Amino acid sequence: MWRREKILGNGGSAIVYLATVVSPPRSNELLPSLMATKSAPVNNCQLLSIERELLSQFEGCPHILRCFGDDVAVEDGEQWYNILFEYATGGSLADPIQSYGSGLLETEVRQYTNSVLLGLSYIRNKGCVHCDIKPHNKLLVDEKDDLSLVLNGKMNMVQERTAKITDLGLVKKAGESLTEKGRKLGIRGTTLYMAPESIRHEDYEPEVDIWALGCMILELLTGKEPWKCDRNTERVTILFKIASTQEIPEILSGFSEEVEDFLKKCLVRDPKSRWTADMLLGHPFVLAADGVFTGSIREERNRVVHPKTA
Repeated sequence: MWRREKILGNGGSAIVYLATVVSPPRSNELLPSLMATKSAPVNNCQLLSIERELLSQFEGCPHILRCFGDDVAVEDGEQWYNILFEYATGGSLADPIQSYGSGLLETEVRQYTNSVLLGLSYIRNKGCVHCDIKPHNKLLVDEKDDLSLVLNGKMNMVQERTAKITDLGLVKKAGESLTEKGRKLGIRGTTLYMAPESIRHEDYEPEVDIWALGCMILELLTGKEPWKCDRNTERVTILFKIASTQEIPEILSGFSEEVEDFLKKCLVRDPKSRWTADMLLGHPFVLAADGVFTGSIREERNRVVHPKTA
């Protein structure tokens, strides 16, 4: 049905490949010609199978990377468990930062923030917490708009790039205790984006995703990690700073007032004082996202060149 191609990424529990469809699927569901498959040997696929179970809770959300199902394939005598996803042609939000070493434009960040917030709102309304929000697992998918434009006599489709949430392997139910046989299972997530309460008390509620979102947006704007550190900085040093001081990631001057205020609503050490995803969707910084995109379409409409009639 599909063939494995080049490696797109390599994580601790699975390998992500580009995949091409070589024959129609047995089911009635149509698959795109290009997909991404997240794969692990069957004898080491526990985390991947958990992620597949979690994905079933979020089917239908356009701001979470779409899953086409799973299967088991035999390659070179070894069984592999695979989850099939839509292919993100734009890579991750971390890619442009790593490639150019600089931040993105506010207009870009605003649009991506709007998309991620809609995904976080959906996750929260399902009673869950993502627990690992960061640029590396926000993938850019090109969405075709249904508005066709005639430019210089040629038909063109308006495309909008959507940042979709992926890597749901650490998702947990809000209010659920991370314990096993009376003991805590330890902190989860990526150090630089962890909220103070998740380190101090191993407490994971929707507010931790908002703190991580603030760290992510700051990194997208500056091109630098939210906490100052170098290769020699030990992880425990960063964890101590986040958990046991009153510091927050530095919000540099030079951004618009809307950006600064938005970040201050996210990077609040007291989780009860942080804004929720739904509240942030009403913030001026995010509300401008629709206006920016609509404005670009209006500009294109004004530049439409209608072909001459005979």
